[in-house]
This record gives sequence, C-alpha cells and structure tokens, in this order.
Amino acid sequence: MNTAADIRQSDILDRCVSIDLEVDPEKAKIFAFAAVARDPDSPSLVVKGHVDAGLPRLDEFCRGFDHVVGHNILRHDLPYLAAASPRFLKLAEAPIDTLWLNPLAFPRNPYHHLVKHYQDGRLQTGHINDPEFDARLVFEVLENQLSEFRRLNERTPDALIAYHYLCCCTPNSGGFDQLFSKIRSAAVPTQSEAEEAIRRLLTGVACSAMVEQTLARLDDSSLCWPMAYALSWISVAGGDSVMPPWVRMQFREASHIVKVLRDTNCGDPACEYCRTQSDPKQALKRWFGFDDFRPEPIDEFGRPLQERIVESAMQGESLLGILPTGTGKSICYQIPALSRFDKTGALTDFFNTIRSQQSSDVFGQVLSRGRRGDCP
Repeated sequence: MNTAADIRQSDILDRCVSIDLEVDPEKAKIFAFAAVARDPDSPSLVVKGHVDAGLPRLDEFCRGFDHVVGHNILRHDLPYLAAASPRFLKLAEAPIDTLWLNPLAFPRNPYHHLVKHYQDGRLQTGHINDPEFDARLVFEVLENQLSEFRRLNERTPDALIAYHYLCCCTPNSGGFDQLFSKIRSAAVPTQSEAEEAIRRLLTGVACSAMVEQTLARLDDSSLCWPMAYALSWISVAGGDSVMPPWVRMQFREASHIVKVLRDTNCGDPACEYCRTQSDPKQALKRWFGFDDFRPEPIDEFGRPLQERIVESAMQGESLLGILPTGTGKSICYQIPALSRFDKTGALTDFFNTIRSQQSSDVFGQVLSRGRRGDCP
C-alpha cells in the first residue's frame, strides 16, 4: 500500500525529464544526447550524430515537464545546451541536480553504489557513450535520494529544514524547492526558521560563538550550499566519511566553514564544545585511555611538557617541542592529529614537533635542515 509520502515522491518524479549529454571536451561540442521520462515504457529521445538537427526535437520532447534532472547537470549539461541554443535556457529555471544532492542524502557514504567516480562524482555506469542508459540511471539515483531524505525527515527534521532553506537561496532553485516541499509537506522555511534549526543541529558539536558568526554570513547566498555540505559532514563527523573532493573544489567554503565551526577555540568557559574538545587531558583520555600526561619533564611553570605541547598544537600554533629520548614525544603529535581529524576530517596537520637527541650536534643538524625546509 502506497503511503502519502510515496505518492508525493512519485508525483515529482513523474514531472521530471532526465537529460544526459555526451560531449567532446576538446571541441566543446555535443555529439550525442538522450532525454527520458521516468516511465521506462514511455518513448525516449536518443540522438547520436547530426546533433544540430536533433536539438529542436529535444526542445519539443521536454515540453510538458516541470523539471529537468541530471547528474552534474547544473555545471555540465545545461551550460552546453545553453551554448548550443538560447531556447534551452528555460530548462535551467527549475532543475534538479542529483550530484549536488548526493552528499546531503548520503553523508556517511557519499559514494553509494551508483556513484563511483571519486574526483567529480560521476556515475559509474559500465556503459560507454550510452546517454539513454545514463539518463535512466539518474532516476534511480534520485529515487534513492528521495527515500533517504524521507527517512532523514522522520529522524532529524531540523536537517531537512536547513537543507530546504539553504538549497533554495540561489536563483533557479525551484526544482530543489519542489523536492523538499514534497518531502516535508511544507513551504520553504524562512531564514529565521532555518537559523533556529541550524543552531539546534550544531548544539554540542560546534563552537557556539562561531555558529552565530557563521549564521550572520548567510545573507550571502553563495555560502548557502557550502553551509549545507558543512552541516551534512558534521552530522557524521568522527566516522569514516569524507567530504567529496568535488565539493571541496566547487564549494571551497564548505571545508572552511567546518574548520571555523569545529576547530576554533573561542575560549569561553560557557561554550561546552570548546571547553571539552580543546582540553588536552580529555583528548588524552579519549584516544589513549590515560588520565594524565607524564609528570616529567616539565616547563618553567611546572606543567608537564607533553600537555603543554599538545595544547599548543591543538590550538593550531606553530611550535618547536624538544624532549629527551623516551619521554613520550610521539603522543605530542598523535593527539592533535587525531583531534583535528575528528573535528574537520583532515588526515593530519603539519606543525613543528622535532625529536631531539641529547646532543647539541644532532640538534644543530635538525635546525639546519629546518632552515633549508627539509623538515615539516
């Protein structure tokens, strides 16, 4: 028995036409294309060769549909179509790009079984130059995404409120608006509603002061999609997920927002996140199970050098740590690296921790290599 959500999902899919182009990148020319409806029994349009003559047929085929869908259609297919003929600009009024939606629907595994190309998120079809097959596959991807968004709406409705608003801040976002409106059974949220949802999502997982600073920047619509991707990654932070490389390249602010929200210590004791996540002793306990750092050696204030080095590194400071052999130097860079991965997904971060022997000659050689740039 179909639920109301199933009916709403089917409704939007039935009003979509999927387009896939094959393009010669050297000549920037379309050499084949296909357009299909969701119903596999309905007629499709496939043109291979004589593309210029086939474009008017594509224009006619797309009439009657509300949304054009595709995988990377916003920055690939639609620009090529618009260059081929101005009449295709109408297709860009309310598109739905499954590439853009995928990291939001599947943050823990942005490369699910249909998305295999790690650099640009392309579909792994197994069919070379088969635009009809690729166009039909887009509907399978979109159905998977819609089902996942429905589950997310039941589990974490604030996430859908935030995504609905953030994905509809830019021009020609009517397709994304219709998609989220159908899932949520609600119109696009106001900015204040979205901000409250984002605050709730980030409670305890980001610096409260940085949350407010970031929300104050959302008047800039160019930050909305990056914010959506940042929220999505933060929802699974600390696991085995990665922010897709194509997101880091096309939406560079996304990783910066994550760093600002989760790797900036505001120093306010009232900020629970910064108080706990920037505490070297808590990090030591979490990652290695020890309650305290080694009591010796100590700094000029009587504080364990291990703890001081770890704290400075966790704050992102440049430092030179010099400890005798056998006093636990490795942990001084392991803890900050693990902490930074947990906060931002970064594999590691370079900072100056130098292992020194109790020899002025060796120490001099190390400093010399450092001046030449041989040491990280």
